[in-house]
Amino acid sequence: MKPRICILLNNFDEFVFEELLHRYLPADRCEVTIAESFPDDSAKFQLIVPWSYRKIINQAEEACNVVIMHSSDLPEGRGWAPVYHAFKEQKSEYVISGIFAANEVDTGDVIVRARFPMEVGYTASFLRKIDEELSLLLVARILEQWPEGNLTGVKQSGSISYRRRRYPRDNEIDISKSLESLLPHLRGVEAKSPAFFLYNDVKYLIEIRPESAPNKPEHVTIEYPALNKVEIWTGWA
Repeated sequence: MKPRICILLNNFDEFVFEELLHRYLPADRCEVTIAESFPDDSAKFQLIVPWSYRKIINQAEEACNVVIMHSSDLPEGRGWAPVYHAFKEQKSEYVISGIFAANEVDTGDVIVRARFPMEVGYTASFLRKIDEELSLLLVARILEQWPEGNLTGVKQSGSISYRRRRYPRDNEIDISKSLESLLPHLRGVEAKSPAFFLYNDVKYLIEIRPESAPNKPEHVTIEYPALNKVEIWTGWA
C-alpha cells in the first residue's frame, strides 16, 4: 500500500507547488492529501506536514506522525522569520530541520536536516523557492528512510535562541547608514513587505536583486541524526 501524506495549508490558495509535488511525491509512489484542517483520523496518514501553518494543532504531539520543516539549525533560531534572519545574521549556511511537532514551539526531536552554503547572490525570494523545494524533498526522504513508519529522531542539543515575529514596520531602514551595512537587511526583505525609508514625509520602497539569477547550490548535505547517516544530494528539478 502506498504511504499517505497530508499537507496542511492555512488555505487552499497557498497550494502553488503542484509541479514540485509531482516531482518529489509522485502519485505512483504515495498518496497526497491537501487539507486546511487537521485530519479527524491522523492514523490514516504516515506523515502529516503543516506547511507554514499558523493554526494551533492541539493533538499534534500525541499523533507522533506530524513533521514540521523549520528553516534553522535547531535549537538555534526557534520562532519566526527564519529566511529573513539567515540574511540578517549573515549565516554562512542555510539549514532546514525536519522535527516532530511538540507542544512547545520548535522543540521537537530532529528527524532530518538539510544544509547548503549561502551564496552572495541569494536574496530572500530566491532562497524561499529553494526552501520550498528542499522541504518537499525531505518529506520524500523521510518516507524512503522509514518506509514502515515509526520515525525516530534525536533531542535537540546546542545553543538555544529565539527569533521574534517581524512586522512591516520592521523593514524601515536608516538611510544615514552605509549601503554595505544595510545589505543583509535588504537581501532578507521580500517584495510583499518591502524595505522602505521616509524622506520629507514621502515613503520610498526599496527592492534589490542580482542582475542575473543565482544558481541553486551545487550540493545539499542531508543528515539523519538518529540513523547516523549522511548523504549528498544534487538532483535539482
